[in-house]
Amino acid sequence: MASRAERLTYTAAQTARIAFYGAHYIAARIVARDAFTAIDGLKHKMPSLRALLRSMQALFREDWKNVEKGLYPMPVDLARDIARATSSLRFWSDIPKVTRRRKAGGHSEAAAKGEGLPRYYRQNFHFQTDGYLSAHSAKLYDFQVEALFAGTADAMRRRVYVPIAEHLAGRKMAGASLLDIGAGTGRFLAFVKSVQPELKTIALDLSEPYLARARSGMARFRGAEFLLGAAEDIPLPDASVEVAVSIFLFHELPPKIRVAAAKEIARVLRPGGIFVMGDTIQYGDIPEFDGLIDAFPRLLHEPYYAGFAKSDLKALFEPAGLKWQRTDLAYLTKVSVFAKPAARRRKHA
Repeated sequence: MASRAERLTYTAAQTARIAFYGAHYIAARIVARDAFTAIDGLKHKMPSLRALLRSMQALFREDWKNVEKGLYPMPVDLARDIARATSSLRFWSDIPKVTRRRKAGGHSEAAAKGEGLPRYYRQNFHFQTDGYLSAHSAKLYDFQVEALFAGTADAMRRRVYVPIAEHLAGRKMAGASLLDIGAGTGRFLAFVKSVQPELKTIALDLSEPYLARARSGMARFRGAEFLLGAAEDIPLPDASVEVAVSIFLFHELPPKIRVAAAKEIARVLRPGGIFVMGDTIQYGDIPEFDGLIDAFPRLLHEPYYAGFAKSDLKALFEPAGLKWQRTDLAYLTKVSVFAKPAARRRKHA
């Protein structure tokens, strides 16, 4: 059982994160205030600040419960947080560029980069500099995400780990592997390896600069593999991984690519394995947040987001052979668990 001092340390650390990243979010909103004031005609009302804070508190309460259960250590690393704060200057210097693109609708600068990559990928998602196709973008990305979610992104990612931990509990790590599809800078896999160092992890991403940053950030871990490839064409053998995961990937895929990716995930999973998807909440999950879902693709370049927010996840994955197990809501993230049915045992005559 965690001590009162540990609980106070956790609370102080998360409060400091929200204050730090929340200040960056507010500053970005002030710089881009024209875009926010131009939002009109939303189908749903925007949530109140009180509702958002209440949901954040619920996120951190559950996060603390998972620490008390022993699912993962208390997520307090002051040295890493101080080092991460150095990215603040990059964030500040990039805000005007993002704002100019937003005003001009400039989301195609990255089309000239990444020759040979899928067309849907070669664009400036979120109006961010270079899209996902430069080392500069890779250095900024994690900070941008934390600022966007006001310091809650890591806590939401940790909820994605919960069903993975439950699935792996009691299993021998030898031979087991976890595939992160769209692993980006490796933030989630680094957390997983810190908790399960014996688990083999595979980072799959289409961006060489992001994979390079993931490789650098995970250099201290053994049993970490890095693959350049797409979700719709995974360069792995059939039935080769025990667990597959994707975090904030599917809402950035066109509908046809989502279907192809679902089939690929089912192909590489072993019978009895699971796929855990952490992605945006969808319409109706938290009705008072539906206004946020309306506004998000208008504020940031997210061409496939609105369609994803209305999609039926069971209808997407079950035809591919992945059966829905359960759903968990973690603030603005929806964690969905799907399983590949175990192989049937043959009856002996």
